[in-house]
Amino acid sequence: MNSYLIPLPKQELLHHMLQVGGAAVCPLHRPEQTIHASFEVELTDDNAVISVDFGGHTGELTLKRSDRANHLHLRDFIQDIANGHIESAEPMPPPGQPTPTAQIQQMLAESEALLNSVRKLLAA
Repeated sequence: MNSYLIPLPKQELLHHMLQVGGAAVCPLHRPEQTIHASFEVELTDDNAVISVDFGGHTGELTLKRSDRANHLHLRDFIQDIANGHIESAEPMPPPGQPTPTAQIQQMLAESEALLNSVRKLLAA
């Protein structure tokens, strides 16, 4: 088996961070190597919003705080990113360049402005 896995004792770290919030680093192991995932948990009244960073890929997950299995969902999410199974994990852009999400938002704003200009011309 060559998949990255979070060791069982480190799953307690995930559980703890989902209770208190904040930032932490969690190791993932496979036989020939260990990598580390940095993650940050932001708690709201109803949700836990988690940002995960693997030197080169990021992912975000929102979980309902009332779910007792959240640490398992977070474990699976981190492992899936590490093993390349999450399509929503985006490569991080070089410093100083906008993220792909920011680029898409900018293009949508430009398209909307253009559409409004066309509407004004047609109404005149």
